[in-house]
Amino acid sequence: MKNRIHSILILMAGILLLSSAASMESEKRNSNLKVKLNEVASYIPVRDTKNLEVSEAAVAWHMDHIYLMVNQLYKALEYSDESNYKAESNKTRDYVFTSNTLPRGKVTAPESVRPAENLTINTLRMHYDEALAKVEKLPMLAEKKHFNHPILGTMNRDETIMFLTIHTEHHLKIIRDILKGK
Repeated sequence: MKNRIHSILILMAGILLLSSAASMESEKRNSNLKVKLNEVASYIPVRDTKNLEVSEAAVAWHMDHIYLMVNQLYKALEYSDESNYKAESNKTRDYVFTSNTLPRGKVTAPESVRPAENLTINTLRMHYDEALAKVEKLPMLAEKKHFNHPILGTMNRDETIMFLTIHTEHHLKIIRDILKGK
């Protein structure tokens, strides 16, 4: 009987340890996304910079697109029904997550995450503040909250955080390239 109780306690400790490690990994990803959002915000002084050799859009467009993505995907996760979540494999998502990159110029942003024509500093700051608040709340959502990306398929909370981090870095690279040419 003592051996059985001892085995159960060891098993429970292992489960708690794995759960804690997974939670720490999720927090690390979330922290990385916050750092990237702060870098995006640092480009407000050069928001009107354009470099047509890199992108038709100015820095501000890329900034606001990042914020809109975070805000829209948070809402999609928040309102999703976790009982409908079904993990699925997706080779394109596997490639994106393994390479930590998105190919440039292959996808057009959906209307819901396309910034307005004339972006003001106030709009950028408002969308940044909202995005930062949403990123803070992301880890509190249930793990099976999800959204369906048209190319990458259904992603749960942690996959969405990973995607947002990769997407944000994708646009940060574009911003850096725009500024490099100026």
